[in-house]
Amino acid sequence: MYNAPIIRKAFDIIKLMVEDYNPLGVTEISKRLSISKSTVFGILKALEDENLITKDNSNKKYLIGPGLFELSKKVFKGGELSNIARPFLERLVGYVDETVFLCIRENDNIETLDVIEAKKAVKISSPVGTKIPITASVLCKIFLSPMKNDDIRDFLLKKGLPKYTENSITDIDRFIEEIEKTRKLGYSLDLEEYLRGVRALATLLYYGDGTLAGAICIVGFSRSIKDEKLPMMIQHLKNTAQLINQRLSQLNIK
Repeated sequence: MYNAPIIRKAFDIIKLMVEDYNPLGVTEISKRLSISKSTVFGILKALEDENLITKDNSNKKYLIGPGLFELSKKVFKGGELSNIARPFLERLVGYVDETVFLCIRENDNIETLDVIEAKKAVKISSPVGTKIPITASVLCKIFLSPMKNDDIRDFLLKKGLPKYTENSITDIDRFIEEIEKTRKLGYSLDLEEYLRGVRALATLLYYGDGTLAGAICIVGFSRSIKDEKLPMMIQHLKNTAQLINQRLSQLNIK
């Protein structure tokens, strides 16, 4: 198996700084890890550029930076969110007989945090960790819904609204109208707007402090998610989100 030496050294430096939790200089890190000073300096500079560590100019030593704290909080939150949500999502799959995704927003992408597949032979699936663009219809509508319309407009002017299928809404005014409906109803719909032959519906999840946690998304083929089935699915989706939100309200992560 290939093992990138520089990545291993960077990991060793981060691990040392986390475990020691004291300011460390280039020379001390070099001696303790048996890594050349030039390599240590280069790695520290790269980590500093990413805000993962900070340099105290008074003594030329390095400390754990805010970027690493923020990253660790995201990892912890993501793990907690998955653990709390999964039993409810498994029950939701049993109700709707379609695949359910737990998603989070990462800048201009949506990342799949967990997937619970439907039991039937023909179903939608995607690996955990899959990322799709924020402009993917159902998730774009739901993740942008907490924003003000003017901010949504500015965002979409920069990102654009791609024409994924013949049903894609590429006009910003029309798309904002869809987001207004989403905001009012508490869920979003995608009727073959992102993928031909696929329908989806989604709603948001929140932590107890009101910050956005992620979204639940039900995805299936159009021949399975028929119009007459939608009201039942919407109700189960919203009920599931409410139950998860109640559990998340007991989670206190600042």
